[in-house]
Amino acid sequence: MSEIVKLLLSLSLSGSILAVLVFAVKPFIKHKLSKSIQYYIWIVVLLRLTIPFSFETSIMNGIFYGSQTSVVETSQGKVQPTAQNSLLSVQENVANGVYNGDTDHGRYFQDLFNQYAIYIWLLGAIIALTVNLTGYVRFLKYLNDSNILANIRENEMLANLLNNPRNVKLARNRFINTPMLVGIVRPYIIIPDINFNDKQLKNILLHEITHLKRFDITIKWLTMIVSSIHWFNPLMYFIKKDINSSCELACDEAVIKNLSPSEKQDYGDTLISVVALNKYPTGILQVTMCEEKKGLKERLVAIMNYSRKSKKVIILSVILLGLLIFSALYLGAGVGPRKNTPLAYDLTEISKYKTPYLGDNSKVSIIVNALPTPYSYFKQQYISMATQQKPYKLNVFYEASKYASHSSEWPIVGHNNATYSNMSKNALVLFCMIDNLDEVTFAFRDSASDGKLDESKYDISFTITRVSIEEQYGDISALAGKLDLLQEALSRPEI
Repeated sequence: MSEIVKLLLSLSLSGSILAVLVFAVKPFIKHKLSKSIQYYIWIVVLLRLTIPFSFETSIMNGIFYGSQTSVVETSQGKVQPTAQNSLLSVQENVANGVYNGDTDHGRYFQDLFNQYAIYIWLLGAIIALTVNLTGYVRFLKYLNDSNILANIRENEMLANLLNNPRNVKLARNRFINTPMLVGIVRPYIIIPDINFNDKQLKNILLHEITHLKRFDITIKWLTMIVSSIHWFNPLMYFIKKDINSSCELACDEAVIKNLSPSEKQDYGDTLISVVALNKYPTGILQVTMCEEKKGLKERLVAIMNYSRKSKKVIILSVILLGLLIFSALYLGAGVGPRKNTPLAYDLTEISKYKTPYLGDNSKVSIIVNALPTPYSYFKQQYISMATQQKPYKLNVFYEASKYASHSSEWPIVGHNNATYSNMSKNALVLFCMIDNLDEVTFAFRDSASDGKLDESKYDISFTITRVSIEEQYGDISALAGKLDLLQEALSRPEI
């Protein structure tokens, strides 16, 4: 499973949780809040499914990139396992005999799926997008071949209702049953090729112009793209359906809010007169005035019961929308740890475990776990200690993070790079917090371990001594006693 798939799954899960919350509160707000607010609520859900923005402290980031602890191995042979194994390559694991004890082949098939999940998702997304776009292109060609220009009366009415009618074209078509708006760059209002009286024509144009001004075609395109990206999520069908329904209800509300009671009645009668006898193929990217008889009743009831909302309801609507936006941010997405940023140290917390002895296994383990990894590609999996005789040594082992990848260059290439600088800063903290530590070695491997420490697999290592650190920073004991001075030393761009 690649980081892209993890991001997609986190977005899908985050958006689904929001959608379930919306469906849960919908019966309580359906007839109380404005239809526009209810439409905007769904747009927030749609954006949560789309935008890979997230704080590192978000719920989804915690689920998909949870903190990992270490396995401690001391010279006395004590082992404390506290992290999950990583499996990067099915072929490599088969060759290494990792699956010998996997009697039901569960781990093998899980790893096989993880390795090819990105291709499965990509194939599904391409198929979904192709089906939608092909259907739209065919339908557009079908319309263009049979459209006829609107007459002078209809164009004059459009010009009176729209400030800039040159950007919108009006056409008739004998093969459609309901008025519709098609196109983003060159929008077309297309009406059935039948005779409408002035009231009906005005209501039809008002409805489609409102769709145009509210950018509902853009939202429809976004909904189609998002549903294609999340084709594996069955909840998308219900989300898409409710977005379309909320769009029409919000459009009706925007049209009738300035109409008199008799004009509202005329608008409702117009809806009844243009209700489509047949549904158009799923995925057609247009907004229609009234496509389904099933939703007509709800729209008529909403029109007849419309009233301006009180300030109390408006404030409640804004609060609800704000809470949903906060929930979307709090849920977040699995974006992983921030890369290529200065290391962050919680020195106040780390200093609670300061110890005079390297042999204090529990405290040393906590200190090491609290250190940031020198490069985001790695995770810290094991430590070992040599405490029998001086010099007292601490070995910290890093391996490739689960599903991690480095774009081109192996992150550990020598002493003149940011990764080595970060290792030195970690070493400084360790020497300040463990009084009798003489040297620390950071060892790296470009693969995942199988759950046991095999030092021969770590082909690159760097040893940093207390003496070398003191040559750069001076008396370490002074830094250890004053955390503000230590923080200042860690904040230096280079050591």
